[in-house]
Amino acid sequence: MLKRIFVLLVALSIGLTLAACGDPEIDVEFVVDGEVYDTRTFEAPDTLTGFPTPTLEDTYFLGWYHDEDYTERLDYEEDTFETDATLYARTLPYEGELLTPFTDEVELPDYEGKSFPEDGIGEVELQSCIDGDTTRFVGLGDSVRYLHMDAPETTGTVEPWGFEADDFVCEALEDADTIVLQHEPHPEYGLPDVHPQVGPTGSYGRHLAYVWADGRNLNLELVELGLGEASAALSMYAEEFRLAEHNAAMTGRHIHGETDPLFEQETQETTISSIRDDREGYMRTFVNVEGLITSVDDDNFTLLDETTGESINVYSPSVGGWRVTSGNRIRLEEVFVTEYFGTIQLTNLKQDYFEVLEEDVEIPED
Repeated sequence: MLKRIFVLLVALSIGLTLAACGDPEIDVEFVVDGEVYDTRTFEAPDTLTGFPTPTLEDTYFLGWYHDEDYTERLDYEEDTFETDATLYARTLPYEGELLTPFTDEVELPDYEGKSFPEDGIGEVELQSCIDGDTTRFVGLGDSVRYLHMDAPETTGTVEPWGFEADDFVCEALEDADTIVLQHEPHPEYGLPDVHPQVGPTGSYGRHLAYVWADGRNLNLELVELGLGEASAALSMYAEEFRLAEHNAAMTGRHIHGETDPLFEQETQETTISSIRDDREGYMRTFVNVEGLITSVDDDNFTLLDETTGESINVYSPSVGGWRVTSGNRIRLEEVFVTEYFGTIQLTNLKQDYFEVLEEDVEIPED
């Protein structure tokens, strides 16, 4: 009996020792404006996972910090916790005016004496604006697609706030004294190893880059202004993008809830000739028109006003090829009048608003 008790005591002692040697649990308090917002328990010294992102009324959330003076921001990938800890939310009041705290603070890396194609960062010169997340720069050949964000469309289709994004980016670039492009670091292409999943080019062979205008990261600023969605999980600025979108959504502004004034206007019944005669008056309006397809070239076709002989280019990537056929007389509804590199055109074609009125119509000679 005594032997059995001894064995049990030894086993219990070993069990307690093993338990004591295991990773202790720690509590992390998350404090917002002096009050505990949340408390979570973690296995020390694991990195912090499952952290809260508070949605605060009329308040920007700028991240968790180790100190109340906000000098050391929490690094979710690197920081570990050996003992109980307290983290403090850095906040900023939202008073109706959209702010850009992350764009204001993120710093442009050193680019002096470097080349964008060769070193992954370098100064460039604007060639032409295309849309809110695509731009051409001198000497690069292909266009540059802005990394880790998507602005609303304004080419094949027209989406709310797309032209607001276009105008913001183009104005910033045209006014900038210095424009710098920066690749996401990538070891395969001779760049520092940060996120090897991201290369220097994307779809259609376009360059992928952060675009800095006078030291401001336009990719990030578009997200903060509610003019673009973030897709930056692999980004060297992942946390800035994540919180930028979180805060923009909190405001309910632009793509996060506001109606674009362009989409409040009534669609006008008009003619191709009227559009061409009053180019400025029709620019960026929705119209219904009829005409004869006289030629088709890839994603574009020419639409003729048979009464006056004037024609207009139509950008048509979203309409089935069998309907876009020379000799078809058609009616287009809710198409959008815009311009592409100075040439007036119609875009925003939709299947349900494309009607073939007559086929095999003889095309007039020039």
